[in-house]
Amino acid sequence: MSGYPEMSGSDSPDIKCFQELPDDTFEAIGLETKTIRRITRQQQNLPIDVIKYLLFTNVPPTVAEEISSSSTRHMFNYDTQSMILKLVTGAHQTASRALLCEVQYILLGMDLHRSILPLGSTRVRGRDAKWPTVAVEIGVSDSYGKLKADAEWWLSNSRGEVKLVIIVSINRKTPGIKFETVVLDVGSLRHSRYVTTIRQTIMVSRRGEQITVSPEVPLTIEFEELFCRQPVSPEHKIDISPDQLRYISSDVWEQQGL
Repeated sequence: MSGYPEMSGSDSPDIKCFQELPDDTFEAIGLETKTIRRITRQQQNLPIDVIKYLLFTNVPPTVAEEISSSSTRHMFNYDTQSMILKLVTGAHQTASRALLCEVQYILLGMDLHRSILPLGSTRVRGRDAKWPTVAVEIGVSDSYGKLKADAEWWLSNSRGEVKLVIIVSINRKTPGIKFETVVLDVGSLRHSRYVTTIRQTIMVSRRGEQITVSPEVPLTIEFEELFCRQPVSPEHKIDISPDQLRYISSDVWEQQGL
């Protein structure tokens, strides 16, 4: 993603994004912009295993609005004046770009590859710029709770504007990646509630030279989820095949040195 929108209110999806931070999250007081930037630079120079979260407290809104960096993703809660910075590494970027590349390859066959904008999250041209149609959350398996909380935040706070969140959970030390798709439960929408559900979970792992995809099925993005309209032949849903998931995973493992 190119950056988290700001958060306010005490709704559970907002709070969970902060409650589910992993144990190795670095915490500091962020009263001044220069302090946050100095600490961020220091942390970026340390070894980062796919991602690292920084939590700053006592952050004035004016300071939060000044924080902007291409190497971080940030989330700010106005009520608690807390801010999360997410530092990303090569493995994170590789997973994001490889996934986007495979989606664009499929769209090329429908002559729709120029209909999405690769802004870190996929966005349809002409759509309200506040929300993407499909968001991607990437992190290590240790921070799965945080990834799930962020997915719930996207779906709940956008009130259905975000149609799908793809979670890519990467094992730190062994060749293993979990791909999940998270959507809003259709039944909950009839009661004006926003309850999320996991639609797919696909594990990709390597043992020796053998890469296993379990179950051996494609990761699916429905056409309507990406483009907010019904497909017109020969348009169709986006199925990222098991072989494509193998390619994505292999690229990430190479970046990790596994």
